[in-house]
Amino acid sequence: MDAASLLLLSLGGSGLLLALAPAGAQGSWIIGGKAAAPHSRPYVASIQMDGQHVCGGFLVWPKWVMTAAHCIIPRRNPSVHVVLGAHRLEEPEPSQQVFSIEESIAHPHYNPRSVDNDIRLLRLNRSATLNQYVKRIRLPTPHIDLKPGTVCNVTGWGDTSNYGEQPTQLMETETTIVKRSLCRTLWKGRVSPNMLCAASRNTTLQGVCAGDSGGPLVFKAKVYGIVSFSGERCGDRRYPDIYTKISNYIGWVLRTVRGRRCHKGQRKH
Repeated sequence: MDAASLLLLSLGGSGLLLALAPAGAQGSWIIGGKAAAPHSRPYVASIQMDGQHVCGGFLVWPKWVMTAAHCIIPRRNPSVHVVLGAHRLEEPEPSQQVFSIEESIAHPHYNPRSVDNDIRLLRLNRSATLNQYVKRIRLPTPHIDLKPGTVCNVTGWGDTSNYGEQPTQLMETETTIVKRSLCRTLWKGRVSPNMLCAASRNTTLQGVCAGDSGGPLVFKAKVYGIVSFSGERCGDRRYPDIYTKISNYIGWVLRTVRGRRCHKGQRKH
């Protein structure tokens, strides 16, 4: 039995293996999902350029948002904003808080060719006001791994089909963790130890695609992954979606945030 058949069996289905997608569409769509209950994911951020959603993210501290490194987010650019507390993006909501970006910090070893170390921190121009619409999400224990078969949740405002259909509200879907060794086989070795793999249990197209980039992969109120890349055909479970494994970066995240706090404190003296 080949690796693709093993994956289909492990997720409870069957089907034909398609040709492996090239490099992968990097970005932000939820496909085969449903509308999230309004403000049920208060940690989710919309990163926008000229008022248009370009990437997802999530609030990890009142002044810090985490996203993907391949989302090239410039700092102190008046056309770039982070929006928290949103459900619909077409028009402002009373719950929304809008920020500019003071610092945009990609992991120093981010590799755009392999998309390894695909993690970025954004320091906002001020602290978010935490309330029922805006909350931070907890990070995982360092180096912890999610077991294959774990069912997680992923959210985003990206396209809802392979044909560019835009959602009117925040979308979400469930996705199931796939064994990394099997995932590496399907992706022909492209999956590193810094990545998590997840795919749908269903036969319908379901998952992420170009544009949900930077969004959170959540299990039991903690964020374990960042949407990184997927196959050319969005939501195809035979080519699992790839997420940055956040638990491998806790040390870097803490050093980065604490370093900025210390530097800021020194400048006050």
